[in-house]
Amino acid sequence: MDTTTKPDLQLPPNIAHICVEGVIGVGKTSLCTLLADRFNGRKLMEKVEENPFLQKFYKNRKALAFQTQLWFLLSRYKQLSEETVQQDLFQGLVVADYMFAKDRIFAGINLTEDELPLYDTVARILERQIPRPDVVIYLQASTEVLLKRVEMRGRMYESSMEREYLETLNEAYNHFFFHYSDAPVLVVNTNELDFVNNTVDFEEIIRQIVQTRHGINYYQPMNAHDRLRLEENDRRKRQRPSDAEA
Repeated sequence: MDTTTKPDLQLPPNIAHICVEGVIGVGKTSLCTLLADRFNGRKLMEKVEENPFLQKFYKNRKALAFQTQLWFLLSRYKQLSEETVQQDLFQGLVVADYMFAKDRIFAGINLTEDELPLYDTVARILERQIPRPDVVIYLQASTEVLLKRVEMRGRMYESSMEREYLETLNEAYNHFFFHYSDAPVLVVNTNELDFVNNTVDFEEIIRQIVQTRHGINYYQPMNAHDRLRLEENDRRKRQRPSDAEA
């Protein structure tokens, strides 16, 4: 994406910690990277590939769910705790491609009734020490779009992921973030967006972030066909006065 010319639009001073969230394959890491580069912030990326249980988990979720979930919980806690110390020392913007509280989404889906109370006890103790983000960007996409994106990026450990599991995650994410109230949330429908290759799409997301207020905020972009038609109509209107003068 061309970022040689950067608009003047800047984040308000009260935003120092942004979390980009969404289901597997929706584009969290890509947007996190773009935002950090745009505002000279620090990226905080989840270390998914380092989880030694993950690949086997996708093949047998019941057998490996608790180990996989506990590893993620402790890994996220360690990483966010270390980042909090660094932020106190150096200040500046932090852009993360995950938030600690969302760990509960996967636990609720994958853990058994016997495992969940133990998980909840540990998670509550750890969560007290983790600062909340200043704003959460929740990237949405249909299950069909997510499946295509997961297939395109071709990660080995995701190759055995079932459609039903992705559908369940999508529904669970929607429920979680539509009821989340600890920080402002910007819900962005990404089905028709290409913020990686389209500067206009990316800058519009920034505009929406700047305008985000307390509670749930929604950004539903028009599809590419309608947007092009609107831009063409606008171009023709601008040309009419000059045509008349000629």
